[in-house]
Amino acid sequence: MSTIPNLPIFIEDDAIEDGSRAILKLIRPDWNLENIRYKLFTDGITNKLVGLFNDSYPDDGVLVRVYGKNTEQIIDRKAEFENFKFLYRAGLAPDLYATFNNGMVYKYIKGETLTTSTVRDPSIYRLVAKTMARFHRLGTSGISAEDGAIKSELWNKMEQFANLIPKRFSSPSNDLQFRKIFSQGIEGLRSDIETMKTLLEDIGSPVVFCHNDLLLTNILLQRDSTVSGHPASVAFIDYEYAMFNNQAFDIANHFIEFAGVQEPDFSLYPNVDLQMDWLKSYLEEYTGESLDQNDKRVAALKHQVDMFTIASHLLWIFWSLVQTEISEIDFDYLKYAEMRYEQYTKAKSSLIK
Repeated sequence: MSTIPNLPIFIEDDAIEDGSRAILKLIRPDWNLENIRYKLFTDGITNKLVGLFNDSYPDDGVLVRVYGKNTEQIIDRKAEFENFKFLYRAGLAPDLYATFNNGMVYKYIKGETLTTSTVRDPSIYRLVAKTMARFHRLGTSGISAEDGAIKSELWNKMEQFANLIPKRFSSPSNDLQFRKIFSQGIEGLRSDIETMKTLLEDIGSPVVFCHNDLLLTNILLQRDSTVSGHPASVAFIDYEYAMFNNQAFDIANHFIEFAGVQEPDFSLYPNVDLQMDWLKSYLEEYTGESLDQNDKRVAALKHQVDMFTIASHLLWIFWSLVQTEISEIDFDYLKYAEMRYEQYTKAKSSLIK
């Protein structure tokens, strides 16, 4: 990847198309702007995305990602940029064309985002499992936290989010609702961070390079046009939260995301048979060995994943409460925090004896 230009452009929320056009003039000067098609993607709950397409260059779609307002408080954009370059060199990220004052521009990847139905298709979820395994192998060689060479950044990230939750929300209705949901305030949850860290660091999950946000809209499926649309590959997008973390967290977090995004249904968490098959596919790619589903390593990984569902719920509770205060995207973050809190409470009571 050659030097990535930083464009002196700031795109306002109410002028995304005009801002995208200004960027396109700089990175695609040969495109006739009169022939550009725009597509605004509406699934994002952190950023705003617009695709730009020119029928004269059908394989050269451009995606402009405009960071959500105030998200620099929760996302290290410099680290995200470095992650993007790192993943590109590993063949796991698209071409990055430019950054600008409040976003980045990269190659549009054709594909369909997963749904609560397609993510359960064995021919698809096995691709997801193997792609995650390749992601996890990047630069780590399976080094575990016990080796002391790489530490999980999860707990510091939780502390960062927790520190950003206001003592009082600026919206009176949000503040009242928050106090009804979290009757003990946020301090009870904060005290759980150290407890969970002590518990989960002791179960032996390796620290690897994780995506950490594999919700369904962050996974693109490419189908084989020559074999009746048979699933051919998947690609992971959006690396805002990528960091070194426990292997089992990334898997647990993805399993929870089987629930969907806009109106999550947590009863859709994969059943045991699906989990075991998924984990077998993952471990075969991760270890390079052919495994029987009864292999003890599959069962051991399942136990670790079960335990890390607690950490996933806790992290996104903190994140949701921060977003409740700072985000201007139309999404009920406080309701989402409540839903994750209910799941967190259930997971703790069933898994911690």
